[in-house]
Amino acid sequence: MMVRAVMLACGALALVVPAALAERPPDVATTAATDVGATTATLHGVVTPHGFDTTYFFQYGTNGHDSHTPFASAGDGREPVTVSVEVANLSPGTTYHVRLVAFNRHRIATSDDVAFATQPAAPADAGATPAPPSPLVLSPLAQAPSVLVAPPPVLGVRVNVAVRRGTVTVKVPGGDDFVPLSEFASVPVGSLLNTRRGSVTLRSARASGGTQAGIFHEGLFEVRQDAMTGMTELVLRGRRPSCRRGDRRATAITAGRRKRRRALWGRVRRGNFRTRGGYSVATVRGTVWYVADRCDGTLTRVRRGSVRVRDLRRQRTVVVRAGDTYLARAAR
Repeated sequence: MMVRAVMLACGALALVVPAALAERPPDVATTAATDVGATTATLHGVVTPHGFDTTYFFQYGTNGHDSHTPFASAGDGREPVTVSVEVANLSPGTTYHVRLVAFNRHRIATSDDVAFATQPAAPADAGATPAPPSPLVLSPLAQAPSVLVAPPPVLGVRVNVAVRRGTVTVKVPGGDDFVPLSEFASVPVGSLLNTRRGSVTLRSARASGGTQAGIFHEGLFEVRQDAMTGMTELVLRGRRPSCRRGDRRATAITAGRRKRRRALWGRVRRGNFRTRGGYSVATVRGTVWYVADRCDGTLTRVRRGSVRVRDLRRQRTVVVRAGDTYLARAAR
């Protein structure tokens, strides 16, 4: 029986890794909670990413796991990583159940349940005057009802977004304006992401199970996903450049000096992603590429790997390899 394997090479050294190991989920384990008070506790666990970019969070509750901590990164190393999160607003004298959840682009892993009990409430001082409750202040992210702390992505419905650097904003379908993203979030398909001054990791569900991820920056784009194939499409948005004679803005765009140009950089190791400009669609697998709408057409530039570019006007497909570019020309 033949064993499918993945070849990893580094110089003259090559390592054959069985495919079952190459696509394994992270290992997770929940350990005992510490610093347990009447309303607070610190949750602990261990995550082993096995070489893949891994995200984790804790689920906890009294009758099930109806609450969870914000998503956080466990990195992409191969050694176990100790993780911990402090939780608050617990009920005194109550038994809670907690488990650690982690996922990479392949699968989700969930640990066994571990229980802990909070301390009883301190007896109230009969002569003390209770302090008035503090006003509830929502962050800009919490005020946007369609932008939530991220659960796993849902095929054709929602994708996860994590800010890597800079400033990133999102406008959900039906939303009035863009709101800032400051951590992991789940946004509905059809959302607009502005990464002109930042960078994000976008994670979507795969049709075959698990997830797929790509890194995108320096562009404004709409997120789409086909619920049948899992293909995640990023559509360039913003004002389309003009080549009208005497248009100073068009001159600036063509020369590449205008910061708000209609363009996007992407990096994907594995998964079904494509970018759509005004005159072409670029489908990728494991590559670094750039796409830009110019006044004379849509330019695709490949830094690593290869990209299949579908020229929408000429109705032909061209393979663009590392170091090359292709311009799908606009109609004259």
